[in-house]
Amino acid sequence: MKNNSQSKQYKTTALISIAAVIVAVIALNVISSFWYGKFDLAQDKRHTLSESTIKLLEKSDDIILIKIYLKSKDMPAEYELLAEKAKEMVEEFRRISPNVKYEFIDPFEGKTQEESKAILSEFAHQGLTPLPIRREYKSATESSTQYLIPGAVVSYKGREVVSTLIEKDYRNKYTTNDLSTSHMEYNLVLALKTLIEPRKSHIAFLDGHGEIDAYHVSWISTQLGIKMGNYYTIARDTISERVNQLRKIEIADTNDMSIRDMGNKYDLLVIAHPTHRLLLADQYAIDQHIMRGGKVLWLLDATTASLDSLESRAIFHAEANDIFAYTSGAVNGLEKMLFKYGVRINPDLIQDIGSCQSIPLATRQTIIFPYALNVTNFKEHPITQKIESVCANFASTIDFVGRDDGLKKTILATSSPKTKVVAAPCLVSLEIGLRKPNWEEFNQPYKPIAVLVEGKFHSAFDGKLPIDFISNQQFNFKSSGIESKQIFISDGDMIFNHFSPTQFYPNNYINLDETMLSYGIKPTGFDIYTNTTYDNTEFLLNCVDYLCGNEDLMNLRAKVFQIGLLDQEKINNKSIRQRYQIINIIVPLLLFGLLGGLFVFINNRRFSHLRKPNEI
Repeated sequence: MKNNSQSKQYKTTALISIAAVIVAVIALNVISSFWYGKFDLAQDKRHTLSESTIKLLEKSDDIILIKIYLKSKDMPAEYELLAEKAKEMVEEFRRISPNVKYEFIDPFEGKTQEESKAILSEFAHQGLTPLPIRREYKSATESSTQYLIPGAVVSYKGREVVSTLIEKDYRNKYTTNDLSTSHMEYNLVLALKTLIEPRKSHIAFLDGHGEIDAYHVSWISTQLGIKMGNYYTIARDTISERVNQLRKIEIADTNDMSIRDMGNKYDLLVIAHPTHRLLLADQYAIDQHIMRGGKVLWLLDATTASLDSLESRAIFHAEANDIFAYTSGAVNGLEKMLFKYGVRINPDLIQDIGSCQSIPLATRQTIIFPYALNVTNFKEHPITQKIESVCANFASTIDFVGRDDGLKKTILATSSPKTKVVAAPCLVSLEIGLRKPNWEEFNQPYKPIAVLVEGKFHSAFDGKLPIDFISNQQFNFKSSGIESKQIFISDGDMIFNHFSPTQFYPNNYINLDETMLSYGIKPTGFDIYTNTTYDNTEFLLNCVDYLCGNEDLMNLRAKVFQIGLLDQEKINNKSIRQRYQIINIIVPLLLFGLLGGLFVFINNRRFSHLRKPNEI
């Protein structure tokens, strides 16, 4: 009787437990329909939307329709994964804003060949170049080519913007799937931000002083003007002593020919490696651009040294760059102007044996060249996040000058601890890469190469202009400015890209980078000798985004997760490799055996009182 009573009690307990589990599951489903949450345990938070994305979605007050075209018959598995990731991403958007709607569309389904051609042309015109997918048939020698539209069209309040969702890495650092996945939020937000917060910044590359020509800054200018064309417009402008060239002015009254000052023509000036002196009128135009809140990205060489000089001879004489007029006493050098803005780029050269590049010789020998810096020391700042290395050739040191000027000064990048500074004029020789360095000489660590200065600047022309010029309303001279920002980089070629015109023309490329490469335009930061691509592009784009107030884009660009790689040294060590193989095979089996034995032991102890007498 006792055993029967215990058995009934056990059954009752079991039924209650099952009922409780069912009720709990139903309750959890009901609760989850009203509340959503998840835990992102990844170190880089790759599965969590950025704060800026959440704030942007919360600003939407109308329907956001996202038409995703990653759908076709027999789509390859890798693109199926990207389509699934895109679905997860827009579902995340919907949880933040109920205004988000989405649909997956196969634009070629049920279409004739002629209709498909028209669709392909329309998408290509919009900026989504169709991706060809070639298929081979087992039963015949024939093959066919299908097409996939590698992106989406985002609509909001009657406007449409395309978003590329499939990207190939021109650096061969990531697979297409990995890179596309990590950039998906960035690419979708590029479109959303354009529609919800439409604002363009106007950027001008200055010309007329021997700056790098348009072809050799085309990688950066195209990234900004085309790839991010919804945010930036790009122009090249020449001041040519026209002091009002950088202002937007119009005639206010034709009778007295008075003018209306409408502010700066450009939000940002890029001054990329001038080789001729800037005339005083040109300096004045730049100065007044800054006083009116305009931003400037300076890329300047303080000496005449360049890698091109070593191609024709093994030794050359490096002198102070005449554009600064350090020693000539000329009144129109840049030295005094930059001094007023709180910086001085010194006429010297940095040698860095702690982190430098290799360059080839005519004998096909490769040497470590301490003047060719591999910059890896970055201060913590939004501009430098996720930047690993930047190449800088013949860079100079930068000092902060001026006290109590109210300016905020930040170092962005420096040389390594093993640095030596050589004052110009000096001899530069390839021999330095062949002989053993004297490590004791490299005792000037962490020399600044890139700096940021923010605040209200004072005019470099204050107190230096005639009274009739200052009082002239057409010039509207400003002796002090409103809030602005400037970045100073002591290597003019940091923005340079190699350009070798080819006979290839864009055809069936899925993104802008591939098209640029097909034209012979190499990425900014690409080393043609070692086929290494440094992070110059990302660093400079971050500089532009920060100066133009697009920090949220900069943060999203940095949200590229790092693929964990195995340690090759440990893989090649046989004993270490065998040890990990044993651990990976034996340890899981032991854990399963231990857990199984523990479960059986607990189960036997728990139900031993229910066994029949003949089982004991």
